[in-house]
Amino acid sequence: MMREQEQGQEHEQGLFRQLLGEPIEDVLVLDPGYSGHASDVWLVKTPSREVVVRSSRMSGEPEGEFWLGCKLLFGIDPRRMEFMESSAKLLNGIATIPAPKTLAKRTIGDKQYLVVEKMEGVPLRRFADLPDEALYTFGCWLAEVHSHSFEVFGNLADAPNEPKARFHERMLATMEHLVQSEHGDSPEMNETLAAVKAEMAHLREPETCAPVLVDMDPSQFLALGGRITSIVDTEAYVLAPPELDFIGLEYVLDARSARPVLAGYASVRNVPDLSVVRRPYRFLYRLLGVQGSVPLADWFAHPEWLEGAQNDG
Repeated sequence: MMREQEQGQEHEQGLFRQLLGEPIEDVLVLDPGYSGHASDVWLVKTPSREVVVRSSRMSGEPEGEFWLGCKLLFGIDPRRMEFMESSAKLLNGIATIPAPKTLAKRTIGDKQYLVVEKMEGVPLRRFADLPDEALYTFGCWLAEVHSHSFEVFGNLADAPNEPKARFHERMLATMEHLVQSEHGDSPEMNETLAAVKAEMAHLREPETCAPVLVDMDPSQFLALGGRITSIVDTEAYVLAPPELDFIGLEYVLDARSARPVLAGYASVRNVPDLSVVRRPYRFLYRLLGVQGSVPLADWFAHPEWLEGAQNDG
């Protein structure tokens, strides 16, 4: 076992030397702290610099409810580093919360590797840990991200994408596939799908699409000194109705933290109305397993923090 570990470390060191063109002084595996993450991430130190190296953990077609759903709905393949590269490039046009700049991208063997700059800060554990000022700034940043308007949905790397008028049609087909493949023997899931399908028949097409982080979570951000310093995990950025970001945020905010986020957002652009789309969009996110396998009744009963904060304001 010890010999296998040594051989693995030697292989890793050789790979990083090939990738960076320098001797390797130290390698630290950066674990996001949750299971099912799509990328291997290392902090690599050379004599001249410290950088972060990323590569997909997947060897075959995307599978599992989250990445399968993202592939079906948005065309994302986490094995391709250009999805992260494209989203980071767009986000770096917004100075408030930067994303790591790409320093190099190479294919070695059958895997793509992305080298990005090391950002300051530590993974954010909860948005509620931030002071109101930082949450207000986060809301302003989110509104600036959503100000990038598109008439198509899909992803930021591939073109052409599909007209936004077809989003709900593709979303329903994705949900039907996920229910059949992941929950085919669950009467509750099938009954909910039928009810949601009936609701969606009356949904209007999205007003616009914008960059949206499907797996919106505090762990995607770094923080230091009571402020968010960067967003580092951008694999699942897509073009979608901006309401989806708010659906995701309701599950990771609380009553106190929601208020300054919405106040910051409203200072830049109108807050979207979630009342009509909340149930079908929440069902999509539950099928994607964005916050794990939460019982369906609990998932739908989660407090409507953003709606309440908006009305209270």
